[in-house]
Amino acid sequence: MAKRTSIFLFFVVIVIGAIVALLIWKWDAVVDKISEKRLEAERQAWIQRTQELEGMIVDLQKGEVEPKPLLPAERLTQVFGPSSPLVTAASPASMNCRELEQSLRAFCNYLDATETIRSQKAYRECWTLLNDIFAILEKSPPTISGESYRPSIILQNSFFFFRSLGKERINIVREVLKYEADLAEPLMGSLYHWLMKGRKCNKSPSSPANLEVLYQYAGFFLNTLGGHSYLYRRDSRIRLLTIYYAALAVHEANLQGLNELGLDLRFFLPLIFNEIQSRNDLLYAEEYLQKLSNLQLHYFRQE
Repeated sequence: MAKRTSIFLFFVVIVIGAIVALLIWKWDAVVDKISEKRLEAERQAWIQRTQELEGMIVDLQKGEVEPKPLLPAERLTQVFGPSSPLVTAASPASMNCRELEQSLRAFCNYLDATETIRSQKAYRECWTLLNDIFAILEKSPPTISGESYRPSIILQNSFFFFRSLGKERINIVREVLKYEADLAEPLMGSLYHWLMKGRKCNKSPSSPANLEVLYQYAGFFLNTLGGHSYLYRRDSRIRLLTIYYAALAVHEANLQGLNELGLDLRFFLPLIFNEIQSRNDLLYAEEYLQKLSNLQLHYFRQE
């Protein structure tokens, strides 16, 4: 009886071993067979999404109308000056470097006359403060990878801006975000496009080094818990626009081969598009939707 049992177990082991060997031998074929339907379903989903986006672009182009500013012209004139294209509802994306810088300088001149700056001890000029902030942030960018295996990085990123800029600069920024929140959209657009041009309107175009810095901060907001914690403490409009411009920076990094983390914009683009589409408080909403549609077509067609 014991001998029969041993022989039976021996044959069972041989059969199991043969099955395992066959699976290993044919593993790739088995995996391909199992995933074939899923891949085909994903491919069809991408095709459908691409067709939807093409339809959205056509609708946006058909529905083009003269932009109407959500901010009163008097407010824009007061802050940016009567000669700024922003007063006539032009978007920062359509402005050249000189116009962007003039608008930012005009905002700083406006801010210099407010208590936000006049009450400070270290800074009495907004333009000086702005350039000091840029110099500090360029010198020591945040860590945008490694949070999953180094919890200390999460802590560092959660207090990154406070530790980098210090209490007084942070307080000024908070005051501006609080009291000038209605200007956030034209200001953020002007800052982004001015930074993309290298902040030097009378010199050569922006170097890859400038884009590398912008990419690091884009990755900070898109890819780190510390960056997310900063965004979720902000007004929803500022949070959305920050993510939007971060996605644009990552796209530019992709075009120049600088996306070292391999950030996948296909995850972010539909989310940003849907949120912008659902809002009615954005000055340049149609421009954002057109840009996002084009970006989604660009990345979905690569599949």
